[in-house]
Parts: sequence; C-alpha cells; structure tokens
Amino acid sequence: MTPPSPAVLPVAEARLTRRETLRRLRSHRARAVSAAAALTAAAAAAVTAPPLLGAIVDAVLDDAGGARVVALGAVLGLATAAAALLGLLGGRLLTTVTQAVLAGLREDAFAAALRLPPARIEASGTSDVVSRVTRDVESVSEAASDLLPDLLDSVLAIALTVVALAVLDPRLALAGLLGLPVHIYVTRRFLTRSRPVYRDIRLLESERGQSVLEAVHGADTVRAYRDQERVLATVAERSERAIGRQRDGVRLRNAFVGGLNAAEFLGLSAVLATGFALLSAGEVTVGTATAAALAFHRLFGPIGAVLGSLDDVQRATVGLSRLVGLTTQAPTAPGPAPADSASGAGVEVREVSYAYDGRPALDQVSLRIAPGTTMALVGASGSGKSTLAHLVAGLTTPDDGEVLLGGAPADRSRGAYLVTQETHLFRGTVADNLTLARPDASRDELVAALRDIGAHWAFELADGLDTRVGADGVPLDEAAVQHLALARVLLADPPAVVLDEATAESGTGPRAALHEALASVTRDRTALVVAHHLHQARRADLVAVLADGRTAELGTHEELSAAGGTYADLWSAATGRVPPPPSPATPVVVPASAAPHVPHEGTP
Repeated sequence: MTPPSPAVLPVAEARLTRRETLRRLRSHRARAVSAAAALTAAAAAAVTAPPLLGAIVDAVLDDAGGARVVALGAVLGLATAAAALLGLLGGRLLTTVTQAVLAGLREDAFAAALRLPPARIEASGTSDVVSRVTRDVESVSEAASDLLPDLLDSVLAIALTVVALAVLDPRLALAGLLGLPVHIYVTRRFLTRSRPVYRDIRLLESERGQSVLEAVHGADTVRAYRDQERVLATVAERSERAIGRQRDGVRLRNAFVGGLNAAEFLGLSAVLATGFALLSAGEVTVGTATAAALAFHRLFGPIGAVLGSLDDVQRATVGLSRLVGLTTQAPTAPGPAPADSASGAGVEVREVSYAYDGRPALDQVSLRIAPGTTMALVGASGSGKSTLAHLVAGLTTPDDGEVLLGGAPADRSRGAYLVTQETHLFRGTVADNLTLARPDASRDELVAALRDIGAHWAFELADGLDTRVGADGVPLDEAAVQHLALARVLLADPPAVVLDEATAESGTGPRAALHEALASVTRDRTALVVAHHLHQARRADLVAVLADGRTAELGTHEELSAAGGTYADLWSAATGRVPPPPSPATPVVVPASAAPHVPHEGTP
C-alpha cells in the first residue's frame, strides 16, 4: 500500500491491485475461460486471411484455374465470418465477466466509503472519496466494457500473426522484428513516465473539486467576510496545477504515438525489402511475399490498439488502485454485536479524550448509562456533546480511553444507532425511506412505526406510504423528515440509540410532537440524547452537564435543578423560573468516574 499523506486516502500498490483483481476473477472462472477460448478461436480464424490471399495471388499467377480461386475465396469468406461470430461471442462473454467483477468492486468501494469514519473523510477531503466512487469507477468501467475485449483480441491477433509469419518464412518474421526495439523503448518510456503523471492528475483534480465544494457550501460565509477573491484564487491555482499536469500527459501521449508510427514504418520497410530480396533470389513466391507484407501490415491495427490503449489502461489502472485502496480502509466483516436484552445494552465511557487537530474536545470523560436508561447531555456549544455522541455511535475512535456498548468496544460495526439533526431525505417513496432501516419490514410494521411516533401526516398523503417524496416528489418539512428518521429507529430496533439534537431544526409546533416521538423511541431502550432543548433533559432519567470537554455535573433533573449549579442556571434561563437556593443536603454530582444510575419509576 502506498503510504498516504495525512490528508489523502491510500492508493493500493500494483501487486495488491493485481491480487485483488485475480481474486475477484476466480469467482467467474468458467465464463472467463470460455471467453478466452472464443477470442482465441476468432483470432486464429482471422489470421488465416493473409495466407489465403497469398495463395489466391499464387493461384492467379500459376494459372491454376478459376475453380481454385473460387474455392480459396470461399474458405476466406468462411474464415472471416467465423472470426466475426467467435469474436462477438467472446466479447460478450468477456464483457459479462468484467462487468460482474466491476459491479462487486463498485459496491465494495461504495460500502467502504460509507463505513469510513467522518473524521477520516474530512481529513482526506470529501472530493477525494467522491472522485473515487464516481470518476475512478467510470474510468475502470469504460476500460472493462470498451477497452478490454478489443485489447485481448489485439494481443491474440499479434501473437498468432507472428506465428503465421514464421510459418511463411522465418526470415520475413525476423525482418518484421526490426521495429520491436523501438516499440519496447517507447512503450517502457511511456509507462514509466505516465503512471505518476496520471496519479498526480487524479490527486490534483480531487483537490480542485474539494476547493470548489468548499466554496459552494461555504458561499454565505465567504461573502460575509468578503473573501471571494482569495477563494477564487485558490480554485484558479488548483485548476492551473491540474491543467499543467494534464498537459504533461498530453506531451507524453504525443511522443508515444510518434514512436509507434516510427516503429511501424521501420518494420514494414524491412519486411518489404526482405521479401523483394528473397523473391529476386527465387526463394519465395509472389504470394508468400504478399502474404507476409499483408500479415505485417495487419499487425498495425492490433499493435496500435494495444500500445495506443496503454494511455487508457494507465488511467484505468490508477483508478483501480484507488478503488482497491479505498476498500482496504474499512472492515470487511462486522464485529460481534453488542450484548442485547429486553431493555437494551448498557454504555460505558471510560476516561475518554479526543481532540480535533490538536484542539481538545473531550478530556478524561467517564460516564455509565445502565441498560434501558436515558441520559441527556447538556452544555454550551463546543462543550463536547456531539463529539461524545459520535464516539458512542462508533463513528469516531477516542484518542485515549474507550467506549463500550454492551461490554464490547463501540465502533462503526457495533456502535449505537445514531440520529442527528441533519437527517437526509432520500428520493423515493415514504416506504422506501423507512425500509432503509429494515428492508424486510412488512407494510403493517411500517404503519405501526409511524403510528408509534405520531407521524399521522404520512397517512394523509395522496398515495399514503407509496407517495414519492423529496426533490422529485412531495416536499417534506424538517419535522416530517425527522419523523421518518425516528420511525427507522423503531424498525431497526437497536439496543442503544444516540439522538444528537434530533429536534433542533423543527419549529415550535412540530417540536412538541417530536418530543413525544423521542419518548417512544427511547422507551425501554438505552439512549443518549444531546439535549438542544432542556425539556428533553427533564424527561431523561439522568442528566450529564459537559463544560470544556469535562463532566461538570451529573444527576437527575430534580437533583441538578435544586443544586444551584450550571444546570440550574441553564434551566432558569430556559424557563424563566428562578431555582430555589441549594440545600446542603442536595449534592451536585461531579464524579471522576460516574457510577451506574438506576432510573426512577417513571420519568417526569
């Protein structure tokens, strides 16, 4: 694996790429062998054309009669038809194999991209991942569909034509090899110099795309700070670097094509000169010399196709290496599921620390959430709430300490189910958006999930659950989109769930309904709720107050409200109620390592 820079996802080395490609091909061995056999037979039939034409020339010169010429012409026609039919069959079989292999690779690469930690994607740049699952997949797909069948056919044609030349006369074959050193030199030179150029082009294009994405997504901020000139200069500078490297690639291709033309001219001149000399000495017939010249001339197309396609092969190879490099960045199999029970799996955060680019977000945080308990996270913006939520969901790995779910380390394959305020509405029907959580869910189960969270609006749509929503259907507001996200939790039925400000974007009216939906989702399930509104904290069994990445307070709503600390101040500011003075008998719980909490009978 090529060592990546901290901001770039790795690119697989050639050996790993070949091994991975062969591994995928082995599962389609029978069709691959059939395709190779059909293409070989097609090339063998096609290579008979020059000798048959030479035999026709000799038959005419020897005055062998029209019957012989007709018979040779008929054989030539049959050979040509057989070559065409076998080539068509082999090409279709090969395309079937390559597309099946590519489909598997494309799905694995896309799945790997989805499993990458958000921090890893942000560090490498969103455009890097996007370019791999779009442009790289496209380059490999085009090569597999259009290039590979022609390339294999050309290689077989070259090999069999060289054999045919040797059978006609070894001296004519040797003469044709005079251009081989030129072919080898220009090809090796092109391969050596072009691969790093194409790799740089992909990287530079990715950087250019990233700068454009950042400029578009941050357009309001850019305008607010009058930073347009600097942003445009960055885009222009990255574009110029990408274009400059593309010009390097064009110069290499032009030099390569010129070298190929020189080699072809040299080889054909040698065959014609040798044929003339042998014919003058009476050692070959006119037909043999003609067949040799035609056979060598026939090599121009396959050799040009093979060597000329190296440009596309290089691009496809780079794309394939980038895709394989992406698939190695995610686990291929999920780890063991967390311990499950009727009331969910407990969560334990042990002395966890995490930093963004050296800036601490969490510092030695320890918390325990008993199975079936709901804990609310409260704190000012930047206190570390969302960071802790992502750690419990397994989307991020702590720098120090550990996060356990059901006694097992939380990671992307076994973290708590996460719902955030930035829920995406997928194109399709309401049912399509719900079955993402459980594809085998029945219609009755979908209806029950929507009813449980109070999403009655879904039944009032024109086509009910079959109504198309999103960009090409009925638009839904933020509250409705959050309803769908919460219904998916009920369908997935995870033992633990993380709700990261899941009602933050809804209005005042819908927010009350969503609070009731949250209660349905967290009931009898271990839940960590990032409380954007303190009424969510009031409903929780336990409240943790974060400040500057540390646990400042921990207790129930009643305990913390009466303690006169940070939570009491936040509650007073949110409700306008002045909290009572703290009682000496009412402690403020600020643990170094939080003990398990047993929920009260019923939540307020």
